[in-house]
Amino acid sequence: MAAFYSSPFAGALPLLVNHEPESITRYRLARLSPDEIEQEIRSAVAESDFADAQDLVRIGKDLGHELPPELVAATVEPMTATVWRNSSGFAQGFMYGEVNSVPSIFGAVAADYVVFGDVRDAYTEGGKLLVGADYDSFTLGASLFGIATLAPGAGAFDAGASILKNANKARKLSMKLSARLAGTARSAIDVDALKRGLASMPAPKVSISGLPRLAGAVSDLSVDDVRKLDFSKLEGPLKEAWPIDVTAIRRQFDGVLRPGAVDEIRIAADAVGDIQANAGIRSVFMTLEHADNPAELASFKSLAKGMGDRTAAAIRLFGKGAIWLGDLIYEIVAIVVFAILWSLGSVWTLISIVRGLRRLVRTQFA
Repeated sequence: MAAFYSSPFAGALPLLVNHEPESITRYRLARLSPDEIEQEIRSAVAESDFADAQDLVRIGKDLGHELPPELVAATVEPMTATVWRNSSGFAQGFMYGEVNSVPSIFGAVAADYVVFGDVRDAYTEGGKLLVGADYDSFTLGASLFGIATLAPGAGAFDAGASILKNANKARKLSMKLSARLAGTARSAIDVDALKRGLASMPAPKVSISGLPRLAGAVSDLSVDDVRKLDFSKLEGPLKEAWPIDVTAIRRQFDGVLRPGAVDEIRIAADAVGDIQANAGIRSVFMTLEHADNPAELASFKSLAKGMGDRTAAAIRLFGKGAIWLGDLIYEIVAIVVFAILWSLGSVWTLISIVRGLRRLVRTQFA
């Protein structure tokens, strides 16, 4: 038994009975050397992914590795870059739905929270569809889904659907996942009903006089508000800057989405919402770049539940290896083979001992 547990295969033994994503990831992390962690931190800093670099530092410390102080110091993003990126990006995402950074995606999600973003995107992409121009079917489908399920102050905000939509705009989804969800959205949209909806009411106009109060409300959002996706402070100012009847908007687009056809989008949105709640927005983006289907999204959701704010760094290190056994299957097979051979060897040794004792007894009493 001691020989087995001192073998190189013993560490993977728990994976025989528990191969959940968290167990797989923790096993892989335990095998990382300090040099591998340091190299990945340097890569993150070189790419200006300071948040990733800081997560990797935390993982290194969790594993008991001593990291060079100068490397740890290099993971802190310059304050001027942080302030500029966050302030301009959030406003850009909120007003125009243009997303190319984490802050801009938060801004776009904030716009969806108060329906403004979903209505804007539905008119923009729906208008393209009606004139035969290229349009983003998933952005359109997700926007209609958001309008159908949300009225400010009534019901839960579907953060997952909004994050999915805006991550897709930023090209953060894997090609397979993007194509699959786009196909689902296309099949879900009743084009005739969409035409009637868009024709029944012109796109709502923004009131210039209300913009200063809205801009002030945006600047009053705290970091915690944004992280929790709590944009309730924007509801009053937005109604002044963008006076619309949300109930009428929902009624206008009623029937545009075919019942049951958006189930896959709903499942994907639920998984994304859970990942964001458990592990943060960067973990969502890492997940969406690697997951190819809703089943893999569910596996990453399980990983996020167990790993929390270490999820993004784990996915950066291992990719899909964070949720699938992959190359570890060979180690598990080796464990089984080693255990069988060890058992056979133990049985043979036991038989030899018994035979030896029998001969000894016979000799003694002969």
